[in-house]
Parts: sequence; C-alpha cells; structure tokens
Amino acid sequence: MQPLLINVAQYGTWDEVTGNIDSALQRELRELVAAPFAHDGTFVIVGSGPSVTEHIAQIRADKDAGKTICAIKGSHDWLIENGITPDCFLSVEPRDRSDQLKHKNEDTVYMLASRVHPNVFDALKDHKVLLWHSWSEAKECEVIPKDKLQIGGGTTSGLRAINVAYMLGYRKIKLYGFDSCLSKDKKRKRFTGEGPGQVIDVIVGDRTFWCTGALAQQAQDFQQIYQVMDVTIESVGDGLISAIIEERKKKGLPT
Repeated sequence: MQPLLINVAQYGTWDEVTGNIDSALQRELRELVAAPFAHDGTFVIVGSGPSVTEHIAQIRADKDAGKTICAIKGSHDWLIENGITPDCFLSVEPRDRSDQLKHKNEDTVYMLASRVHPNVFDALKDHKVLLWHSWSEAKECEVIPKDKLQIGGGTTSGLRAINVAYMLGYRKIKLYGFDSCLSKDKKRKRFTGEGPGQVIDVIVGDRTFWCTGALAQQAQDFQQIYQVMDVTIESVGDGLISAIIEERKKKGLPT
C-alpha cells in the first residue's frame, strides 16, 4: 500500500522530555523485565478508540481466559468501572495524564516509559511500577545510560505496547479500541468524546476513513511492525487498523 506523507511533531520540547527522563531515572525504580506476568502468549491491548465500548463482553472473556490485558490511556479507568482490572497499564506519553488514573490499584502493573511526566510517577508512587526506556532517534535518548535497554516502535503508547509485548515474549497481539480513525459520524477520536480538530481522509481498499494527522500516522507506523516482528495481530472493531489487516490478508501479506 502507498505510504502516506504526513508531517507530525511530537508533543513537548526536547528539554521537557529529557527532564522527564532525568526525573524517572532518579527514582531508582525496578525496571521492565522479561515475562512479568503469567500468560497464554496473547497480549490484549485496550485502546480508547470509539469502537471499544462495543466489546466489553469480549474483553471480559479474554480476561477470564487468562490473557494479559493492557490498558492504554483512558481505557484504564473505563475497564475498572466495568469490572475488569487490567493486568498492566502502559504509557509513553510525556504530557501529564495522571487524570486518567482515577482508579489506580494494587493489582495493575504500571509500565511507564522514562519520558512519562513526573506527575504520573508521583501519582503511582505507592503502586507497582516498572520503568522502561523508549528508543527514538531524538536527542532525548542521549540522557539514558548506555547500559539501559531502549525499546523502539511507533509514535503512540498503543503502538509501543506491541513492541514491549514482543520483548516480553508475546507473539499474539489482540487489539480493542485501536481504530486509528474517528467515529463513523466523524465527531469523536476517542470513546470519551474528544473532538478531532482537523480531519483528513484515508482510503484502504474501497473504504474511506476519517482521521486526525496523528491517527493517520499511527496507521502508517502500524504496518511497519510486520517488517520487524513475527507476530500475529488481531484487531477487533470496524476501524482503520482492522481494515488494513483485512486488506493485507487479501494481498497475501503477513498479518
């Protein structure tokens, strides 16, 4: 498929992000290790796309079946409010997102990249936190000690969660709320109701999806996963990522 040409800048300045990393390193937290959870080989990532609310019963069934449930952003509180405690929460977000952790708890492991805002670490100071380091070509990585493992990946917490899962030994990835597009009425980019701002259209096969620049970039980066990892990915919901996977199947490409 033809790559999109999108110019997306990350949030914050380099000084702000490197300040976050310095703060995280000074906390001397336990760092991410291989296989911190018992599992059946499937890592379930629950995002905040508009479709996620349609699949709560399926997510609950996956939890009951012993699959690892990983919450991204606002899905953490939403899952708990619906009686599902995620096994882990993962973030690479440098902005203060501590307001998305109203239901922080002792059973969830919080896997935070060192670039995450210090307020999030403060909010979770008495909880189970595993620190990891996000790799990129940006100069923020210069402040991470050379002996620390840095995990690469895409531009979002959801994409980076796939890479982290791979490093932990998972080879089956299941996605919920990973639409990477707006709701069908083009009014929402997340189930929590946020409006999209500027909208662009993205065509996959004979279908058109509406996205923000960041959502389109996520869909573009998603396809690079197949070039570097031998994983099987299932996407639940009628969104852009699901359409890309179906189009890849039609073309006989790995999914």
